[in-house]
Amino acid sequence: MTRRDDSLDAPVSGLATQAVPASEIARRLGVTTQRVHSVLHYLRRHGAAFPPVRLGKRCGPQGAQLTRLNADVRAALEPHAIARGMETKALAVRILDVVIRDNLIDAILDDRETGQ
Repeated sequence: MTRRDDSLDAPVSGLATQAVPASEIARRLGVTTQRVHSVLHYLRRHGAAFPPVRLGKRCGPQGAQLTRLNADVRAALEPHAIARGMETKALAVRILDVVIRDNLIDAILDDRETGQ
């Protein structure tokens, strides 16, 4: 059986080799801790060797909804993520962080006047 997405293998493996905690790996890559452990389990099952990964602090639900980015959104974000040397989901998280931090939701959606 072929995996649908192996794009996290290299970054997860690289960070795990450096003994970075799973919650930090998840935060950096914009995915859930569960996803990190799933990738690690798969890699170990297929012969990869790296030190046990500590759980670290709980990272919360961040990334949970972002794992469901549709193909069009991923395709639109991908060149911007590549240009910044980051994962597509991590860019999506960063964009959301900036939108919230700078209170840009109303400016971006512009839906108050139309009532949508």
